[in-house]
Amino acid sequence: MGCAADWIEGGGDTDVEIRSPEHVVVEVKARGNGRVNSLEVTNVDKHRRQRGADHAIVVAPGFAPKVIDNAETTELTTIAVDDLVELLDRRDEYAVPPEEILALLTRSGAFQDDRLDLLDEYIQDRIDAGETLLAVIRALERADGAVETAEDVRWIVVGMEDSNDIPTTEEVRSALQLLAHPSVGAVEQDKEGYRVTTDYDNGIQLVRSLGDIVQPPGREE
Repeated sequence: MGCAADWIEGGGDTDVEIRSPEHVVVEVKARGNGRVNSLEVTNVDKHRRQRGADHAIVVAPGFAPKVIDNAETTELTTIAVDDLVELLDRRDEYAVPPEEILALLTRSGAFQDDRLDLLDEYIQDRIDAGETLLAVIRALERADGAVETAEDVRWIVVGMEDSNDIPTTEEVRSALQLLAHPSVGAVEQDKEGYRVTTDYDNGIQLVRSLGDIVQPPGREE
């Protein structure tokens, strides 16, 4: 998941200790019937306290309802293997940062579809933001000289895009601020307005480097 972690060997201890970006212990449970019907929550919490961690996660093929209910009342999250695979698939495809994943994994209770839905919303927001950055780069690339304001840039985008999903002026302004930041440098601003310092193809690579989630126009998300 992109975390700094250690595999812990030996009995009487946890299985994995995540040290950063949050301090979490992970316990792995295997059962012949594919489901954990009971869970010694006090032992898991003991391991959490031994390691000085803030939260504990238990991974298993599946959990009985009463195990999930117990997790709701402690600093414990249960996650089934299938949900973990879904989580990792999204992480691999969309480069979701570990902070976002752990924010969902360190909420007490069962990790279920509602948390995957929240992650999908976050991913879609990032995709939309990346597409706005690319639209701004294309607009400035097409402009004849500097473009004075964010509203002017937006109107160029309106003329280019065959879509009802046009970014707002505030979204364009935020994109310009990011692209003009010294650490990015894809746009420069002077008294005449905004100018792009790269072309669209390089812009795609740039936006991917900011978050590897953006597809060029014409490709499936």
